[in-house]
Amino acid sequence: MITTVLTAILALAGPTQPSAGAAAPHVVFVCEHGAAKSLVATAYFNKMAAERGLAARATFRGVDPQDALSVRAVAGLKEDGLTIPDGRPTAIAASDVTAATHIFAIGCALPASATKSGKASSWDDVPDDQGYGPMRDAIVRHVRALIDTLR
Repeated sequence: MITTVLTAILALAGPTQPSAGAAAPHVVFVCEHGAAKSLVATAYFNKMAAERGLAARATFRGVDPQDALSVRAVAGLKEDGLTIPDGRPTAIAASDVTAATHIFAIGCALPASATKSGKASSWDDVPDDQGYGPMRDAIVRHVRALIDTLR
C-alpha cells in the first residue's frame, strides 16, 4: 500500500533532475562542410548551456568537410563575442553517433548510421544564402529551444 501511494505521488510530481551519475547530454551539430552552421550552433550551444549551469556540451561535424573553418562564421562569432570552438572541420564518424545523445543536421542529409540511431533531427529552415546574421539568428532560436528541453 505504501509503495503504491509513493509511486502515485512520484508520478504526479513529474520528471526529476538527472542523477549525479547520469551522463551529461552530448550534442553533435552537423552541416554540409562542418565549417559554418555546425560551428555557430556549437559555439552558441556551449555558451548558453554553461550560462544555465548545464553539463551538456556540443561539437561540430560535417558530411563533406572542407579544409578550414568558414572565415565568415569565425568573424561573425568573434564579433558576437563568442569563443571559437576548438577543432577543424571533421566528418561525422560512427564514434560521434555512438557518443551523442542528440544529433542535429543543419541543412544537410545525415549518413544512414546517424539517421537510424534514433537521435537525429533536422533544422532545415536555417538560411545559407542570406549572410551570417540570418543564419545565426535561426540557429540561436533552435539552440534556445533545445536548451529549454534539456533543463
